[in-house]
Amino acid sequence: MDLTADDLKKVRGSPRTLIIGTFCQYLLPLVALLSFKILQPGPEIVRGMILLASAPGGGISNYYTYLARANVALSVVLTAISCLAAALTMPLLLRAFESVLAKRIDFHVPLALLSGQLLLLLVLPVLIGILIRRSYPQFVIRWDRTFRLIGMVALACLIGFILIQTRELFLSNWLQIGKAAALFVLLSMILGYLVGFVFRLNRKNSFTLLIEYGVRNVAIATTAAVVILKRTEFATFGATYFLIEAGLILNRYLS
Repeated sequence: MDLTADDLKKVRGSPRTLIIGTFCQYLLPLVALLSFKILQPGPEIVRGMILLASAPGGGISNYYTYLARANVALSVVLTAISCLAAALTMPLLLRAFESVLAKRIDFHVPLALLSGQLLLLLVLPVLIGILIRRSYPQFVIRWDRTFRLIGMVALACLIGFILIQTRELFLSNWLQIGKAAALFVLLSMILGYLVGFVFRLNRKNSFTLLIEYGVRNVAIATTAAVVILKRTEFATFGATYFLIEAGLILNRYLS
């Protein structure tokens, strides 16, 4: 419901920025590979990082962008495109990881099932949200805070569930998981800002990419790990990543 026709019109005026921001985010798997090389984490952490690097952008990046006074419209559209394309890009990126690493990652990704669930859980809600925003704008404005709170509470409950289910793995590897998540967050943000710098985007758009690339869709990665792959331990890294990412960004912009 954040996406409006006006947002699309604003971004349409700068197609170069949109194209660069969209395609360069698929360099994030290289960030994951660099993180593997530096830290050489355990197999569960590697698989969790691979799943997260393959996931689309997270919707909460729009809120972080708002706090940073960056380009909210660009953030919203980049997130929407990333999520709408996820049914195709996630399986392709996971297969690419297998090819580059030259070994099986034990990911069995049923393309039809993943595509169907992403269409049901992402595409349909986005289209309904746009329709509601267009038809009942006052309703959206009135209940915006409530919907955001419900979403945050639901995501917090999901992360809590994952941490409880994998508490032994988390407690025994919390330092390694935390270091890997922090490194992946920082390198992802650096990539976003470097993309803006290399392509000479303005400072506002560069910071938007910094946030957008640093925020992955933990809910989708966790859903894929738990519901589709039946491996809750893969989601532990995602939950830790979310906590570190939120802490870094909110501490920067709320302090």
